[in-house]
Amino acid sequence: MSDARERQKFLQWLRDRGHRVTAERLALFEEIFAQHRHIDAEELLDSMKARALKISRATVYRNLDLLVECGLARKQRLGQNRFLYEHVHPGQRHDHLVCTGCGRVVEFVSPGIAALQGEICRAHGFSPTSHTLQISGLCNACVQKRDEAQRPPERALPSPAHVETARTLSGPPP
Repeated sequence: MSDARERQKFLQWLRDRGHRVTAERLALFEEIFAQHRHIDAEELLDSMKARALKISRATVYRNLDLLVECGLARKQRLGQNRFLYEHVHPGQRHDHLVCTGCGRVVEFVSPGIAALQGEICRAHGFSPTSHTLQISGLCNACVQKRDEAQRPPERALPSPAHVETARTLSGPPP
């Protein structure tokens, strides 16, 4: 669905439910659809304020909920205590790798996983309407940081002067 059709769907959805079409709602719609990544409500608010758009935090949260309810955005808990939003692309499914160290989110598509999910659903006579797969762990950068932090500090070798002094103090070599 193109952004124009999605915008029309959102406007009609709002009208059908008795919601007003406001400048703030349209600005938030444009902002989230301009993002090609997962974004949290605070980042959206900051982005909109950086463009001199006047919008309150409560308005952002309320309207994100409307976009989710309308089916044009998805809200997911990615990581510990963080909800991220993303624009829904109908017919396109993907899963997530979430780094518990830095919060990085990687989207991936795996035909093998999709086939396995289909096989499992067929085996159980189940007709899926959605799915969520999130793998939590550490990205390579965070693994390296962790490993470096756990590595014991290297001991400094004594200088030749210290070695000589130690020999002299303990007497002549045998």
